[in-house]
Amino acid sequence: MNFQVQVSKERLDKILGILKHALERRVTLPILQHVLVEVQDQAMILKATDMELAFEATVPVEATGTRISAIPGKKFIETVRIYPDGLLTLEWPDTGNRLWLRAKGFNSEHNIQPGDGFPELPKPTIELPSIQVSPDAFRKAIQLGSIAVSKDATKPALSGVLLHLSKNFIRVVSTDGFRLAVVELPIKTELATDARLIVPKRALDVLPGALADDGQLNLSWDDRSLFMDQPGLKFSTRRVTGNYPAYEKVLPADLPKRVIIDREDFLRTLRIVGLKKDDYNKNVRLYFEFPNLRVYFQHPDEGLNQGMISFTGEEQLLELAFNIDYLTELLERIPGDEVVYQFKDDVGQGIFMSPSLEDMSFRYILMPVKFANPG
Repeated sequence: MNFQVQVSKERLDKILGILKHALERRVTLPILQHVLVEVQDQAMILKATDMELAFEATVPVEATGTRISAIPGKKFIETVRIYPDGLLTLEWPDTGNRLWLRAKGFNSEHNIQPGDGFPELPKPTIELPSIQVSPDAFRKAIQLGSIAVSKDATKPALSGVLLHLSKNFIRVVSTDGFRLAVVELPIKTELATDARLIVPKRALDVLPGALADDGQLNLSWDDRSLFMDQPGLKFSTRRVTGNYPAYEKVLPADLPKRVIIDREDFLRTLRIVGLKKDDYNKNVRLYFEFPNLRVYFQHPDEGLNQGMISFTGEEQLLELAFNIDYLTELLERIPGDEVVYQFKDDVGQGIFMSPSLEDMSFRYILMPVKFANPG
């Protein structure tokens, strides 16, 4: 009698949407393009890895008995995704290396391989250091703290995200040498010593869609890997080797002045005046003449774009210039209706922040470029 498993299409589709991230890289071992499916009575365990990222997910199913197979991942994932909602049936014939995926009115046949060729996934041991954090808070911290990751592949440390774990906080840090983003979650971790883990941005990009909204996320690590565990999903990533810059040394301390700008108005104005930007001309000029902020973008060949919005705060004349992409990326990601810029003068580093963040702090540090007044 053929072996059958019934599973919710919605739940299986969500899990496979996470596991597909381990199938996106080109790999030399064909088995790594497969999803390992292991049925153990009322549970189906699915695994995928590219030897840098590794996932293990558990889905409740209606079945009795055990079965293990490696299924070519991409076609299987695509088929599940477009199948109708409801219950799906996975059926293993008693003979042959085939799997049938069935839904009401649809049947799809897939090649399978024995599961014994699939590599063992990295697993944490009980003695490793670990902390627990709210999945929702960690998701927000990752989304903000990774904004300044370097796109330069020759700098592997800067193309990753630093997780700075202390007994009193978790910090998510990124920098490309021109800007610095630091998110701090105040949390009692009970760690005896600080840990600084450089994690590939690619791995953290998976988290927003993978993390559950409730419960706790457990983080643990060894010299090679970071492990993340929540009910129904285990995830590990290989750590980036190298030394991360001492970012604390460039955090400005004394910033007595501030201006407050409507985030949507600021973003819309930057998008309009930035229509003249190109790969070589990206600096936008900001003239704070209380209560108006004049925004200028001057292209050497195409001329001037300008806009004006209001602001509150410091009334002293202030002239600044920044890379417009660094500002728009910030404003697209930062939450809340307003953005605050704290500074000492118009030549030193300043910090952009969001007053709407209550459960964490966020600092986005940019060094302005000084420009003369136009005309």
